[in-house]
Amino acid sequence: MRNEGLAMAAERLGDMLSPHSEEDARLMQRGMLLYRQGMVSQLLIDEETVTAAVQDVVPVRVRLELLFLEMSECTCPAAGICRHQLAVFFAAYGREGSVAEWIEDWRYPMREKKAAADWGLKRARDLVKAKEKVELDYRLWIKSFSESFHSIMRSKKYVNPYVVGELFEVYWRRLRADSPADENGRLLYELAGIVFSIKELAFLSEELGHTKEMVSRYYLHVFSELEEAGIRIGSRLGARALPLGLESFLADLREDVRKLLTGGVPGVFNERMYLYMGLWTVLFKSGPLLEEELGKIETAAPDADGESRHALELAKVHLNFMLRNDSEAICVLSGIENEIAGQFLLFWIDRLADMKEWSRLGPYIDQLAHKLKDTIASVAGYQGRSRFVKAVLETALPFAEATGRMEVFERLLQQALPYSYYDYGNLLFERGDYEKWADLQTFMGHQYTDLPSARLKVLEKELPETVMAMLHQSAARLIAMRNRPSYRSAARLLKKLRTLYKKQKRLVEWEAFFEALLERTKRLRAFHEECQRSKLIDG
Repeated sequence: MRNEGLAMAAERLGDMLSPHSEEDARLMQRGMLLYRQGMVSQLLIDEETVTAAVQDVVPVRVRLELLFLEMSECTCPAAGICRHQLAVFFAAYGREGSVAEWIEDWRYPMREKKAAADWGLKRARDLVKAKEKVELDYRLWIKSFSESFHSIMRSKKYVNPYVVGELFEVYWRRLRADSPADENGRLLYELAGIVFSIKELAFLSEELGHTKEMVSRYYLHVFSELEEAGIRIGSRLGARALPLGLESFLADLREDVRKLLTGGVPGVFNERMYLYMGLWTVLFKSGPLLEEELGKIETAAPDADGESRHALELAKVHLNFMLRNDSEAICVLSGIENEIAGQFLLFWIDRLADMKEWSRLGPYIDQLAHKLKDTIASVAGYQGRSRFVKAVLETALPFAEATGRMEVFERLLQQALPYSYYDYGNLLFERGDYEKWADLQTFMGHQYTDLPSARLKVLEKELPETVMAMLHQSAARLIAMRNRPSYRSAARLLKKLRTLYKKQKRLVEWEAFFEALLERTKRLRAFHEECQRSKLIDG
């Protein structure tokens, strides 16, 4: 769906109303009836709002706030989501997607999720074996994982994306039920299961034809939770002395971890990449192992293409980073596409910032500043981009303060606009760079009336010309709207503008400007009346 705000509202609305509630179901029916009867008119849609009129027993006006649906408004007396808001949502959604499919998705997933979970539990019970001592055998474990996964997850009985999460939960409980009793064995067992399951679930997703949007909406959280759990377990194992005799087991595990990059595993690129990097940070972190892995990655790299090539390049960066070969890591990074490298740069920058290794951090920050704009554009959704920018700035600021390189931080702020607007504005104002601050407001499309009065007072003193230009622009925009409230606001701004001209001892210029303005607007009687009320025109 092209309109991200509308897609977010569709998902949020599905969460707010329950198909199991008779009241919600009736509300949905009434909204659908108004929509199907063609009662929605004057529909206006943008990235963040939808406005429309709805002809009900009493006509109403509706404004949907797509990013914060709970703040939507309707002129009817109902509290919360009402039938008119639903009718307008359906009218807007129908411009880009199928309303009937949305209703189906809302109405039936809960029923199918429960059925899938019950069926999964039955299949899991069929797999139960007599509990016996579990041998530390990697390939035997993989065989067991595969049997459970095939039996529970690969049934053609359930192929809808919204049941995958429930089936996987059943599968994972079944897998963990066979884990060894001792802690080291259990941790190794679960880590092997995580690596196996991420790969298999990704293959299953492709086989079922689930799109990236479907995965993101219904079960991306499964991949994210597996990735986080894998790194957490790897960290616990890496912090303890493991028993002797595990060399073969760990070599097999490392081989499968590498296959996350090169095994043709489809989709969920970030989750696979972060698990690989995380395990090579906390578990397989000895110098000889890192050197050995780097050799294998470099051997595989020339034959790779597409997503595997990107993954291997990022792996080379990470292994060189861990070996403190920063110049080599930066050399590889500089050749990776901006939108791919940028998101992972934050991983290495965060690690160096935590260790306060400022001298090593500088080149990585410079790379991020170069790649940031393209990286932000590749992040999905306004909220996702905002969160990413916030993480970048929170990491970069301590580096800039510790090294005195505030120019790098300012460059990041500039590259991150508009998502860094408040941080950049505060920085400029606090250091007294009022001219740049005013330019920023113009760049963002802000008018005089949008700006905080306390800052405008400072600006009037320091850069009166800039404030006067803002007043000219804002007044002209309000006059062009051609309605009484806008004329009233314009007159107030013009009165303020006249005061500034007077302080600058430039009343002659004011009079010439105002006389020309009145001439241009001589047909706008209401505007002239507001000027008289504000005593801009003598009665």
